[in-house]
Amino acid sequence: MKNQIYLYPVETIKHWYVTVVGGQSADLKPNQVGVNMEALAENTDIVPNEDTVMISKLEGRGMPLLTKTYFTVVPLDKNSPDALLKSPIGEVVFPAQVKKEWFLEPVEIGESVVLNNVLSQRYPNRLVNYMDRFIKSRSGMPYIEFDEN
Repeated sequence: MKNQIYLYPVETIKHWYVTVVGGQSADLKPNQVGVNMEALAENTDIVPNEDTVMISKLEGRGMPLLTKTYFTVVPLDKNSPDALLKSPIGEVVFPAQVKKEWFLEPVEIGESVVLNNVLSQRYPNRLVNYMDRFIKSRSGMPYIEFDEN
């Protein structure tokens, strides 16, 4: 797809990217969100399979920082055909099972969301994942186990 223009994600503030929801796919694990690989490389500083993002609706109420869910960003390519079809111009694709506690309000296909990559960029060595796991395990809240691969 050379010479393809990827409209999303758009960096509005350093390490904050606005994109739209492209849909859901069984190609993704519960702790992952996907973005077209070429759009990710062209429009962001996100390191695929390593960086984690918090996602919130562009318009709407935000969740408190300590209750937000963190997702690993994966590049969508021919190895994830269903998800790639839902991200032709850089839309974010959620895992097949979006859980209610991930957002205060339901997120619809075509709705604008923010991929917040600030913590992942500022704090190295997956500190964000460990912090999330520690806080949520102590409070009894569910948390996502991240693969260390």
